[in-house]
Parts: sequence; C-alpha cells; structure tokens
Amino acid sequence: MIECTKEIEAMKETLFSLTQDYSIRLDWDPFPESYSFINGDKIERGLQLKVVDKARRSMVVEYVSYKPPLVASIRMVSGPWYIKRFAGSWSFKQLDQNKTKVIFKYNIVSYPEFIGPLIRYVFRKNANKRLSSLKAYVDSKNIRTSNGTKTVG
Repeated sequence: MIECTKEIEAMKETLFSLTQDYSIRLDWDPFPESYSFINGDKIERGLQLKVVDKARRSMVVEYVSYKPPLVASIRMVSGPWYIKRFAGSWSFKQLDQNKTKVIFKYNIVSYPEFIGPLIRYVFRKNANKRLSSLKAYVDSKNIRTSNGTKTVG
C-alpha cells in the first residue's frame, strides 16, 4: 500500500472538486496526458474512463466509490501487463476552517512480483508530485478558504 498526504490551504469541497473535475484536471495534474469517458460522463460508481499517461501507457479504470467531498476510489479494469491489480483513492479530511489533509492511496500488485518495489517507488514518486502540483495550482489560482468561497483568478 502506498499512502501520500499533503496539507493544503483550501476547503475539502474545493479540493474534491478539483481532483474530480476532468475539464480542469489536465491543468494541474502532471501525470495524465488524456482522459476519455467510456460508459457515460457522470461521475458515479461504475463509471469507466481510459487514462493515458505522458509516456503513452493506458489504463481503463472504474469508479468503485464516489462520495463527495470525502472520497473517490477507482480500480483497474485493464492496464499495462506489469500491473496485475491496481486501485487508488483520493480522500479529504478537513483539519480546520482553512486547511485540508489530502490523502492519496494506491494499492498495486505487480507481475512479476519481483518488480513490485520499483513499481511502488515510481507510483509513490508520482503521487507526491501530483499532490504538490495540486497544492501549487490552488496557491497560484488564489483559491481562498476563510469563508468557504473559491476565487480563481
């Protein structure tokens, strides 16, 4: 299990929206090259989408949980040959009026097993980079949190 966290000066509702809004996700998320919806465009349990990363590797994932503004979880339906099973989640814990702890988890089983440490290292590095990019995006867009409003500009 990989778990990475970051405290960000924003409300959990705002951060949940930023991580699940695919119309702006590519603006801040350094991992994906593209997303395409397979069986609808309303995010809910069962929605599938194809994710292509910057190295042109692709994975089809399916939402297994979607509970705004607390958690969104996915599992791999199909993907690279070296990943036997994959699941991931974003969760959000409001720490105080102006700060949220964002928790990014991956559960990965590789094939063959001996490459597991390398796969987990790469995914942990990417998860931390994604969290840092989310924080930088929030900071750069001047998203205010003291009264729960969001100003992007």
